[in-house]
This record gives sequence, structure tokens and C-alpha cells, in this order.
Amino acid sequence: MAAIFFTILPVFYFLLFSIIFALGLWAYKETQNKSPLLIGIAFALFAVIFILNEIIFSPFIMGITILMRIVAYLLILYAVYNLGISYSKKKETKNTNTKDVK
Repeated sequence: MAAIFFTILPVFYFLLFSIIFALGLWAYKETQNKSPLLIGIAFALFAVIFILNEIIFSPFIMGITILMRIVAYLLILYAVYNLGISYSKKKETKNTNTKDVK
């Protein structure tokens, strides 16, 4: 039973990360905000990592997947930062617009 679980798990992660990638592309298309796009790209990298780990196992590929994980996490950190900055700018412009009305 456990062997089946560990065989299906990478496929499940690949599908999940691919769906998150597609949702990130869709959200970017709808909002023109870079944050969902960057998060989608990061999860696409995670999907590729899971497939590479299942198909090929070598020290060289392991090193590449570690670098890919670092890049993906950095993309997510930047995307979350960018999302926070864009929300604070929207809030700031909303506050200045309401002050002008009074």
C-alpha cells in the first residue's frame, strides 16, 4: 500500500503544481499583475523538479534541482513582496483620493 502511495505522489504533485501554474497564468492575464505570473512560474519549476527526480537520479541532476528550488523560492519571495507593494500603493492612492474629495 505504501509503495503505491509513493509511486502516485510525484504524479499528484506534478498535476497540482501544473494547475497552480495555469492559474497563475490566468490570473496574470486577468489582472496584468506580475505576482501571480511569478508564483505560477515558480510552481512550474517545482513540477519540473518532481518529474526530474522521478525520471533521472544522478548527482548532477540533484545539483540542478537544488538550484531550481532556490530560484523558485526566490521567485515566490519576490512575488509576495511585489504583491504587498502593489496593494500598499493601491491603498495609498485610495486614501489620497478620499482626502481630495473632502
